[in-house]
Amino acid sequence: MEAPIVILTGERGAGKSTACEQLVTLARARGYTCGGLITRRLADDQREVLEVASGVARRLTLPVAMPDGEPHTVVQGQYRFDPLVLDWAAASLARALPCHLLVVDEIGPLEIIHGRGWTQAFAVLADNGFALAVVVVRPELIAAAQARLPCSATNVLRLSEENRDQIPRALLQTLAALHPPPSTP
Repeated sequence: MEAPIVILTGERGAGKSTACEQLVTLARARGYTCGGLITRRLADDQREVLEVASGVARRLTLPVAMPDGEPHTVVQGQYRFDPLVLDWAAASLARALPCHLLVVDEIGPLEIIHGRGWTQAFAVLADNGFALAVVVVRPELIAAAQARLPCSATNVLRLSEENRDQIPRALLQTLAALHPPPSTP
């Protein structure tokens, strides 16, 4: 039986990454092991990526104006991604299993449209080495993501201002129903 994959979606700035971080905090408090990646917005509208298992974060995007001699960057929309950090995060995903909760924030245009970034997330999600996976996908990319994800990626949760505080607890309940907590709080 394939482990379930929940697609978490919502408009930009709705709080998807924050909900993922809250879910990881709640899951760890119940004794679950957690792995994967969470992308955070920085104050300057740049991004950093957090390796869930270790808590190590690295700056993912680079300033638009790059001095000569900088490494070749990957450009998507308004962002220039640091290829070394993309590689580091990709390796982190490969090491994330086994775990109870796997979070992939996010699979976006870089992966789905351009075949770059964290494309190995698709293989990691097919590995089935988790009890529950939560994958952040933009609303306009859900169908394309589902076409590449395992068949168990049928549950789509739309995060909004009205439900964003309930989503982490609801996902924790889903995890607990699939795999009883290893320890109690």
